[in-house]
Amino acid sequence: MRVPTRQKLLLSLISIGLLDFALFDPLLTARPVPSTHAGSPVSNAEAEEVVSATNLAVIHDVILQLLPEDRHYREQLAGALASVYEGRGFRSLWPEGTLLDSLHREICTSLNSHALPEPMALDPASLLAGIETEIVDKSDLAVSVAILDAALMIRLGYVPIESIWDQWNAGDTPGDDARDVESIAKDLIVAASLTPFDIAKVMAELGPKNWIYRELRKAYPEAKKSILTYDSLPAIPDPATIGIGKPGAAYPYASAIGAHLADRGYLQLPEEQVTALSRITPQLEVALRLFQEDHGLDPDGIFGPASWLYLNTNAASRFRSIVINLHRARLLPEDFGDRYLLVNLPTAELYGFEDNDFHTTTMRVVHGKAEKEAQRTPIFRDVMKELVFNPYWNVPPSIAKNEILPKAQEDQNFLSRYHYEIVSDFNPYNTSTFGLSLQNLELVSEGRLFFRQLPGPTNALGRVKFLFPNTHNIYMHDTPAKNFFARSKRDSSHGCIRVESPDVLSAWVLRPQGWSREEVKEAMFAGSRKSQMVEDAINVFIVYFTTFPRPVSGGKIVMAPGRDVYELDPKDAKTLTDVIPWIEPDSSTDPLGGQ
Repeated sequence: MRVPTRQKLLLSLISIGLLDFALFDPLLTARPVPSTHAGSPVSNAEAEEVVSATNLAVIHDVILQLLPEDRHYREQLAGALASVYEGRGFRSLWPEGTLLDSLHREICTSLNSHALPEPMALDPASLLAGIETEIVDKSDLAVSVAILDAALMIRLGYVPIESIWDQWNAGDTPGDDARDVESIAKDLIVAASLTPFDIAKVMAELGPKNWIYRELRKAYPEAKKSILTYDSLPAIPDPATIGIGKPGAAYPYASAIGAHLADRGYLQLPEEQVTALSRITPQLEVALRLFQEDHGLDPDGIFGPASWLYLNTNAASRFRSIVINLHRARLLPEDFGDRYLLVNLPTAELYGFEDNDFHTTTMRVVHGKAEKEAQRTPIFRDVMKELVFNPYWNVPPSIAKNEILPKAQEDQNFLSRYHYEIVSDFNPYNTSTFGLSLQNLELVSEGRLFFRQLPGPTNALGRVKFLFPNTHNIYMHDTPAKNFFARSKRDSSHGCIRVESPDVLSAWVLRPQGWSREEVKEAMFAGSRKSQMVEDAINVFIVYFTTFPRPVSGGKIVMAPGRDVYELDPKDAKTLTDVIPWIEPDSSTDPLGGQ
């Protein structure tokens, strides 16, 4: 049986003689406490402190009783709100007359504007019946609970972080989350002081403030509205089946491409001219190139499978994706940090930011294979602390046993040709190696000896690796296999993240330490291993947004669709089934879904 918080506090106070049994009363109010401690009189200040703590516990439990059991943030809400009331001497929080007939409707509207169902809003008028204390004004408490409940559903999400991104808080957690009781209480005080009272402004003060959530929410109303008009846009068949559209060439679906580009704002032609398109004209080519550039595709003006994947998404699918990704954005910190790197797996790109979310660099990445769950890149966050130029590749035991060892057993020159050596451990300063023999290969298969690849042009990690130590053993690195970056589907690694421009990234990371691009290249091609610590640690966020507010040049933001490469949209929608009615996508009209 659970002992209520208030009861535990009272029993504790009674047990040490600071509280009289006569005060164990459901309608406690601030009054003198005629108790003693170790035979000494208790001062009025001490007595008031005891009563305040008692009242705090009472309010805390009253709030818990008002909240539905499925609110995962119940304790945070009760703790924050009770703390605010105690800090105010249990005076009212909201302006007099706040509890209006329209408040419940306003809360519903606010939830709806944040992609949450209106029926989830608590009605302040209904909450009144469950309040059995005179410590605070009942109406004021009912308003507080209803408003803060809606605000925390918006701010923290309908389900706990671990239900969506289970590794997000497993290790280091860089960034200012502002999810704790103290931060929520502070924001509540600010929100309650806003005049005149406006529920939308209150929710904005209490809700998520990170830029990804903000941009997704901006796109939400238009995406919802476009469902009503999108049916008039024609579907475009997959170019892999019907052939690609080349600049200047006739193409049977040129008008359909034009209609989609016009709908996205890339093609500025009258509707009748769009309808009459029968080839990839110069105007259509320019519009297509702009679209490709904004969405991280090769801006070649050719309409092929990659462009089709990003262009031929219907309005219902786009809207559903924005709703799902709004819920993911609630899991992000309020402040990502002064300098940070963000890798979005569905768009397979890395983005660098500094100086209050100012975007400074973008590059393609290759990440973990979708087809093998064990090789999928996890969604987590950490802190970059070190760069290693000309690194060894310490071959993971699973790769050594399943991939390298069979080749070494078939070809006795394989290890020397690709510059592998056999070592007893992965200490970079260990120069003791073991010769190639059947016995030593057997020890490798047993995990008692290891393969290590020497630095050089064939090294699997390329010329540099970027370390943010974590339990997943995931890091970023260069690669000799540059051809993978030209692919639209870039899930090809064993889990680590290969970066397209390692010299650019190295220079970006080390610039505050005075490194130039030339010095970076010199270190990369020196041939010898060199470790360089990152003095001002850089936050790293590996995230999963199938609709992502992609930053492009000039501060522009584009709502870029991404491949649901790990098929998490249906999984997350099922987790969020109470707030996202899931409709299985039609692969013929939703090419990004589940691919």
